[in-house]
Amino acid sequence: MAVSEGPSKVLLEVRADLDVPGETGRQARIFVIWLFCLTLAVIAGTRVGAHIPMNASGALVEEELARSRADKAKVAFLLGLVLPALLTLGLNFRYRRGGGHARGVIVDVTGGGELRVWGRGYGSRLSLRGAEVTERLVDVYAGRLGAWRQRRLRVRSAFRASTGVSEIEIATPARESDADDRLRAEGGEGDCVELGREDYDKVRELVLRASKELSEADSA
Repeated sequence: MAVSEGPSKVLLEVRADLDVPGETGRQARIFVIWLFCLTLAVIAGTRVGAHIPMNASGALVEEELARSRADKAKVAFLLGLVLPALLTLGLNFRYRRGGGHARGVIVDVTGGGELRVWGRGYGSRLSLRGAEVTERLVDVYAGRLGAWRQRRLRVRSAFRASTGVSEIEIATPARESDADDRLRAEGGEGDCVELGREDYDKVRELVLRASKELSEADSA
């Protein structure tokens, strides 16, 4: 596949395996879920409260109070605990590695020599013409996801794109064999999407080849 096959032609398109920056959005959504469900539980609890007639007997009052307490307990358990817990589990499942959320993030390389990351709120693109392409190892920590080491591909554009993006990074979980490549290891934040190793290697190979072809074309 040559870069000259057409500026709009997508030479390679892969889907993210994990949206690490998306963890912030996941946490915000979980907060909203619990706040909404607890508010709903309070409102529903007031509707199932005791309704006692003015001339009710003592036995009727006790019976109505017992019913009200039982109904409020059911509302609190179902709306205040079970419902938000199930919604949280569903959201975590969607945001898991290889889940539906991450698969909505697309990384592609075009025939015009562009690297693009788009979908799920992303919209970055930069030209590979004259770009600096490097790799490094980064130790990251991302809350519930834990701590792990990434192998990252960093692409720095030779000039700022119209979108204002001058750098794109994509990552993949590091392997022990990556130490053989003598890549620099450093700390960092979970601020880029991860690809599966096979997809990462494909993107890396095409980015390096495209950058080289464009540089040779400019010097010809």
